[in-house]
Amino acid sequence: MKLFDAHCHLQDPRILSLTPRLINTSLESGIDYFVVNGVSEKDWDSVKQMSESYPSVVPSFGVHPWFVPERTADWFTVLKQYFESTPCAAVGEIGLDKGFRGKETDFDVQILDVMKEVGPFPDGVILHSYLGSAEMVPELARLGAYFSFSGHLMPMESQKARKLLKVVPSDRILLETDAPDALPKFNVELTTLYFDD
Repeated sequence: MKLFDAHCHLQDPRILSLTPRLINTSLESGIDYFVVNGVSEKDWDSVKQMSESYPSVVPSFGVHPWFVPERTADWFTVLKQYFESTPCAAVGEIGLDKGFRGKETDFDVQILDVMKEVGPFPDGVILHSYLGSAEMVPELARLGAYFSFSGHLMPMESQKARKLLKVVPSDRILLETDAPDALPKFNVELTTLYFDD
């Protein structure tokens, strides 16, 4: 079985210095690929360089709503240039569940409506750190969604989590670290969570 981290931010300044060791340790542990998601214009170059340095890194370029106010006037032209020069790149992170002020809103219905209008997506769409409605899973899966789960699932009520995981088709389940953000709630140093010496 091939393993990959379906969503992470190895370019994040909080762990950037650890990235070579993280990648090598993960490769030795059987994780073959990492989808590294850019969140703003400021980190796209770092994501691209990382994918050029490490064949195991799949680059993904996007603008998270938190960083929308920081966009430059030509951000979309620059984004298109990154996709043209990096044909293996994916789109993301785009943060459909939170606005730029961080206020959580239930966007499940809007996401489903957009996917119905624009889709289906034969190449797939990853719904990262999915904590949405179990009832919507069959329709989202039919439209091409994959459901990625991270440590954010851990605080969910166990009955709700079981219901959600049971309804997701097994060929549509992905795992992600969302590194460095979806860490378990432990009182330990950041570096000790990533390495087992």
